[in-house]
Amino acid sequence: MPRFFVEGCPKGEVLLGGEDGRHIVRSLRMRPGEALTLCDGQGTDYACTFVSAQGESALVRVEEAFPNRTEPRAQVTVCQCLAKGDKLETVTQKAVELGAAALWPVESARCVVRLDRKGAQKKTARLQKIAREAAMQSGRGIIPAVEEPRPLKQALEEAARQGEILFFYERGQESLKQALQTAGGRLFVFVGPEGGFAPEEAALAQSLGAKLLTLGPRILRTETAPLAALAAILYERGDMER
Repeated sequence: MPRFFVEGCPKGEVLLGGEDGRHIVRSLRMRPGEALTLCDGQGTDYACTFVSAQGESALVRVEEAFPNRTEPRAQVTVCQCLAKGDKLETVTQKAVELGAAALWPVESARCVVRLDRKGAQKKTARLQKIAREAAMQSGRGIIPAVEEPRPLKQALEEAARQGEILFFYERGQESLKQALQTAGGRLFVFVGPEGGFAPEEAALAQSLGAKLLTLGPRILRTETAPLAALAAILYERGDMER
């Protein structure tokens, strides 16, 4: 069923304009009486009926409000180091689909990609758009926030204040399964760039309480590791069940 995010709590009849309105009218070619869903981005869904096209806008009627049922109990922020090409876009899209709570792009010592202020803002806007589209497609109750890139030290310190750090490192010894046995519900998954984390970065993470973890004997690409970790966490926490 088509799904769109709106601001506030929609009531009665709502006129959807902009990109969403054009998509409903031009691409989906919805007919009066057809169903769609609105979401306030705060965990509430609204069952709606398409009423009519108003130029390139869509008039819909709100029929019923109900809690969104797709948000995982575990809150997992993916802290992904900057990577070449469109890898960060892939991670953003798939992490949102899987159930990530937020995404923090991170600058580490071995990152090949370096962004200036303007580049960082442009990249963040692009990633946030991808996150919104992925949230719509996957039926999320929120649009996970994509933060601007931040230095690894800053990201680690902030993560340590908010929850627990799961730091995936090529020399890590503890398994993710073991770590999750004692971990809380607010988790921060750190994955390095193509060249991995430097030893001093792993030492810094450990000094802040991070668990240095492994994802097994196979070497995963930087864009594969966070998705594998996220899926495993949500499975272990029972968030892959209906």
